[in-house]
Amino acid sequence: MDKKLAFTGFFLLCTLLSATAQQADSLRILPEPPSAGAGEPIGEVENELVTMRRGSDDSSVVLEVAGFGLTLGRASDTETGKHREVKSYPRVCGVFCDGIELGFNTLVGLDYAGYPAGTEDFLDVRPGNSFHFGITPVGLDIDLDRKRKFGFSTGLRYTVDNYRLSNNSVTLGREDGRIVPVALDEPAGKSKLRITSLGFPLQFSCEPVRHLNIAVVGYCDFTVGVNSIYKKPKVKNGLSGVNPFRFGIGGAVSYRGFGVYVRYGITPLFRSSAGPTCHPLSFGVCIFM
Repeated sequence: MDKKLAFTGFFLLCTLLSATAQQADSLRILPEPPSAGAGEPIGEVENELVTMRRGSDDSSVVLEVAGFGLTLGRASDTETGKHREVKSYPRVCGVFCDGIELGFNTLVGLDYAGYPAGTEDFLDVRPGNSFHFGITPVGLDIDLDRKRKFGFSTGLRYTVDNYRLSNNSVTLGREDGRIVPVALDEPAGKSKLRITSLGFPLQFSCEPVRHLNIAVVGYCDFTVGVNSIYKKPKVKNGLSGVNPFRFGIGGAVSYRGFGVYVRYGITPLFRSSAGPTCHPLSFGVCIFM
């Protein structure tokens, strides 16, 4: 940068001198006085048409020609952007297709009280083949502090839970107001329970270190669809008895948007006396945009 300034000043000086060549035949640069201050001359030509003075700071000089001045020096930090103000971000913003969960389901605390002998295991599931999917199509993020360390988020949550039955020779049905196993003519390739829900999660999160996020979540889910399915061929039947409103808690730990989650249903999966007592448990990976 200093070399460019020197070359620019030299070029301008030579150009101006050539214009006054008829009035002066030589240029004499005076040595800088030891105590030269701002505005004092530091060099001049004999005819005094061109004068070089010290600028308002040590990094600039003023070249004066016939009373007109040109300042030469390094650009200030403000002009170069070295000390630009940190861009501010809105503390409330909308999110779309966020909080994706992909994991596995299981049922814990199974209690078949009231069921006849021989039917105590019809709701046993295969966790490795029971899948959970959740996503927030639209939501709201709120930063609770200026440093964006603590936040709150909510939105509309869409969830699909599949529970693959261990016994492929039965499907689920309803008899006398209770969910019961229904024997199939022959074992099916798959027999499962599918529950679709819409809800409004309430999530509080913190970022103890950069890019590391820890969140606790309260789930409020409304059941919108329940089906018992077996195949092949695929047969799907509606099923009632699942609690229409279910509350759960969970947590997630993520780094740069990728992490793991766990969620537990505090509300029993089925209504009282409508099915075995059990609570859903899900765990897997999560993605935050």
